[in-house]
Amino acid sequence: MQAIRLEAERDGIELLEVQFRRSGSHGVLTLLVDKPGGVTLDECAAVNRRLGEFLDRESETDADFLKGAYFLEVNSPGLDRPLRNPRDFERVRGDSVKVAWKTPSGAGIVSVGRLANVDPNGVELETKTGERLKILFESMTKARREVKI
Repeated sequence: MQAIRLEAERDGIELLEVQFRRSGSHGVLTLLVDKPGGVTLDECAAVNRRLGEFLDRESETDADFLKGAYFLEVNSPGLDRPLRNPRDFERVRGDSVKVAWKTPSGAGIVSVGRLANVDPNGVELETKTGERLKILFESMTKARREVKI
């Protein structure tokens, strides 16, 4: 896995997620990549080519590396991808986000606002009314960037 990460993360690309699933007689290896400012279709294609060649070389020299036939997919997370950790939130600081979270009593709340701050414990949203909400990561159930087209 580390070898795949190093190969994928050349040229400032970050590997966010790796998923392997079986589909009939072959597998599907899906990589989710991103970079600050977003990743383009051409960059996804370049990572796909580079990783395809790398995986072919590794499979020739290490029989246990990736067994059997597979398809390789390299995708970007999209504008409205889930936000899961402080690094994800840092990428969209200043943008509008939608956060579902639970109060200490267990009540579910959905808040929308400009992401004003991110720290190791949570985020601070500025709502349209100017209110500042501090939401802890541990209380979040779902978060996404608000994309309006």
